[in-house]
Amino acid sequence: MNIGPRRQRELLTLLLLRPGVAVPVERLAEELWNGRPPPGARSTLHAYLSGLRRVLEPGRRAPYRLLTTRDDSYALEVPAGSLDVVRLCALTDAGRAAGAVGAYERADELLGEARLLWRGEPFAELADHDAAASERARLVEEYTSLREEAAEYRLAMGAHASAIGDLMSLVRAYPLRERPRAQLVLALYRSGRQAEALQVLEAGRRLCAEELGLDPGPRLRDLQAAILRQDPALSAPPRPPAPAPICGHRRPLVGGRAHHPRPHRDSPHRRR
Repeated sequence: MNIGPRRQRELLTLLLLRPGVAVPVERLAEELWNGRPPPGARSTLHAYLSGLRRVLEPGRRAPYRLLTTRDDSYALEVPAGSLDVVRLCALTDAGRAAGAVGAYERADELLGEARLLWRGEPFAELADHDAAASERARLVEEYTSLREEAAEYRLAMGAHASAIGDLMSLVRAYPLRERPRAQLVLALYRSGRQAEALQVLEAGRRLCAEELGLDPGPRLRDLQAAILRQDPALSAPPRPPAPAPICGHRRPLVGGRAHHPRPHRDSPHRRR
């Protein structure tokens, strides 16, 4: 869909920051021009609003259903469930709830669905606008925490090897964040890569000293000590038993229909 010129796209994104909330024209103008609205900004803004209406509801006349007017304010009326950010938060909450009761594989699946909704930097159209800065920072932090929690669930169910790649990416992106570094170290150690695990710890120690003038936190210090003494507590949890083989062509019925067990996440028969 062609939304129109850049300012018009930015205006749509500003309204999407507060779906259903009526925003006064003067505030929209301040935000759209980042505190420096030009002469005639009000007329230009109304032209952009009219342009958006033509895109969102082509051929429709007042009263409009999507971009509504309330006194001298405008609101974008969209179903909450249609926004990726709302769906992302719902899936993340569901994943955390599953993880809290030990359903780690289900938690990992839900967080995987949430990650599929992530499409780069949030509100990229508003990169230079102060109005989106706090929401952008909140979403980036939420996404980073989501990735850390997904790694935690994989470690908890013994799928440490599958967590290594994403954890390496996290450590590169956030080298001073201790949680993903500790998770990466543990995943490497459980995969038989003890020397690499210690190298990751040493790189973190040097970085803390150079950037902050500090020693690593107790989590990383305790982890290093545990690795050096080969603490049995670092061992991976037992993997869940494989499903019993099904003989012949008949499969058990669940809810009146044939039930096809899904292969385990690390099964070599799982489709890639």
